[in-house]
Amino acid sequence: MYSREIHIEKCGLAGSPRSHKKVNKVSQSREPTQIRSPTLARYALPPEGLRSKRVDTNAIFETLRYRISTLQYPPGSALKEIQLSEEFSVSRTPIRQALQRLELVGLVQPVVGHGTIVTGIDLASMRHLLQYRLNLAKILDQFLEMSDPSEGLALLRQSLEANTKLASKFDSQRFAEISHDVRWTVWKHISNPFMAQSWIDTYYLASRVWFICLPYEQNRFLDLQAQEIDLLIQAFERSDPKAVAAVVHDTLRSWITEIWRSISEGRSPIDMT
Repeated sequence: MYSREIHIEKCGLAGSPRSHKKVNKVSQSREPTQIRSPTLARYALPPEGLRSKRVDTNAIFETLRYRISTLQYPPGSALKEIQLSEEFSVSRTPIRQALQRLELVGLVQPVVGHGTIVTGIDLASMRHLLQYRLNLAKILDQFLEMSDPSEGLALLRQSLEANTKLASKFDSQRFAEISHDVRWTVWKHISNPFMAQSWIDTYYLASRVWFICLPYEQNRFLDLQAQEIDLLIQAFERSDPKAVAAVVHDTLRSWITEIWRSISEGRSPIDMT
């Protein structure tokens, strides 16, 4: 078990620099952000919750995973079955099933006496995870099916337009939605189900560390995201899987460099003790 974990303040993505402290529970004063992106909406719950007789546990899982990855539920937050079942208008059984899936992908853990807790971010483990994603990106082209990139192109162009608007009016949750959209757009072109599953699962695990740094590296991260989307559009226009993989790999390497620089220079609200 690694002992060095990152702890962040309760404010999540939209916060400003304050003193470091560990978060122990979900704030009750603020409703989780609704997902606005067209891509993520396919994997999330409608605002009114689930009303049909057949409960979509996968939609609950994806909604909770999204909230965790965008720090709406920061590390240390407690996820309560009763509260979630009331929010989603379902029994506790599908909530419990979704929480079990979140545990399997490493985003929550059961703690006796406290319920289900969002996991912390261990720096040593995160280094291994990011190294793994870099190596996945190197072979990504072998698993991409680019015969019909039209839908992906349309989504990327929407993402680029949305990202450009953030330059004049920045919204950290919107930035996160765009980032997720880009990941899902690439994911939809991965033909191998094992690669696709590993790619998206590790993204959700890794994304929290750069969303933690986002309020302190806003301009640089905004530029990186714009550059990535623009280059992906060019690669999609050519239906070139090697170019797509190269853009993904090179951008990820740049993200990693910026993240560790932000951490090492003390600009991010991270407790490394």
